Amino acid sequence: MNVIPHDNKAELSLVGAVLINPASYAEVSSTVSSSDFYVDSCRAVWRAYERLAKKGLEIDAITVHAELPDSVSRTIISEAMSAVPFGSSTVSHARIVADLAVYRRMIDVSHELAKLAYSRPESSDIAIDEAQSKLFSLTSKRAAKLSVPSQQVAMDVVKRLDKLMNLGEDPGIKTGIRGLDDITGGLQNSDLIILAARPSVGKTALAISAARHAAGALNKRVAIYSLEMSAQSVGTRLLASMSGIAVQDILRGRIGSNQWVKLAAGVVRMMRAPVVIDDSPTITPAELRSRARYLKANGGLDLVIVDYLQLMMSDRQTKDANRVIEVSEISRSLKTLARELDVPVLALSQLNRSSEHREDGEPRLSDLRDSGAIEQDADIVLMLWRPAIFQVKMKVAKHRNGPTGEVDLEWRKETVEFR
Repeated sequence: MNVIPHDNKAELSLVGAVLINPASYAEVSSTVSSSDFYVDSCRAVWRAYERLAKKGLEIDAITVHAELPDSVSRTIISEAMSAVPFGSSTVSHARIVADLAVYRRMIDVSHELAKLAYSRPESSDIAIDEAQSKLFSLTSKRAAKLSVPSQQVAMDVVKRLDKLMNLGEDPGIKTGIRGLDDITGGLQNSDLIILAARPSVGKTALAISAARHAAGALNKRVAIYSLEMSAQSVGTRLLASMSGIAVQDILRGRIGSNQWVKLAAGVVRMMRAPVVIDDSPTITPAELRSRARYLKANGGLDLVIVDYLQLMMSDRQTKDANRVIEVSEISRSLKTLARELDVPVLALSQLNRSSEHREDGEPRLSDLRDSGAIEQDADIVLMLWRPAIFQVKMKVAKHRNGPTGEVDLEWRKETVEFR
């Protein structure tokens, strides 16, 4: 006997996730509605969410409790909250619930079409017209959820503009590198930013400089996923940057009597900086998404840094894996993560050797290693190169929503950072 498509756990987890993080309701309200739920109690709770949102009231255990009809047991609230798995994705569960609802409607429509055929209408043209009408009603419901009317888009744009004018500055996360911030307005939410260079040019140094400024000066929550360097190595560079003491002096323990005050101040700044370092060397896109979602749900997350893209393991590992396809999937996954969490994702990437054979050494977008999908998925592509031994230049080679340009970087060798 066929089982009607549904997933009780996904429905319960989705309901609970919104109770734990009410802000997530806005993320999924356009994807799923109360009519998509198979479990009666979950449907009732979601209807309560919809009514509260319409009234402009906060969603929490107390307000939802008051909105539930007497026929629904109040234990559903605690059951739903306890059903949310560690690191779960509200968006993913919403998609499961919405998709299964479509399958159930397809079954209902197929039954109606079978009845229509058995009834033998006056002509097949009439039957086909009615069948098309029923199928259209199925697709139109889905389209209505996924589409946003221009009026709503216009209002959202005006609200954002009003917020920007009140702030008096760009909303992006500043990197502390003035030339770059002038061109980009900072790292923008939902953007995938690729920082590419040949080895030992300064990709990691620039990323850590951006992390230091975002966390130390702006108090933004930063997650660094370092596949190449250990957490201790990344931490040493951060400490050097925050204290002004040379990396080599910290590594070798050569701290002069006049430097201890600077070192102590740097340690205090580092301990206060909201930075998380994950140095798992074999992390996959799925694992990274899960860990980033957890951070977002527990304390918040403003910036994700991945060092570096080509070192990530594919979610689907096979003997005959095509690395170009794997890197394309990883790149797309990082872009999806930026959209889902609404944070900028700064991903470091290797360049191939082509730029080394050019007289000026300047890299091009075609030099991105392993996959053209990196350029396609990226909202911004930053490229570093060294036209001279003690000179580092950066160019904004791609900027989906703004201008491109070049920036001369100030390299601080002792603290291994850019300013």
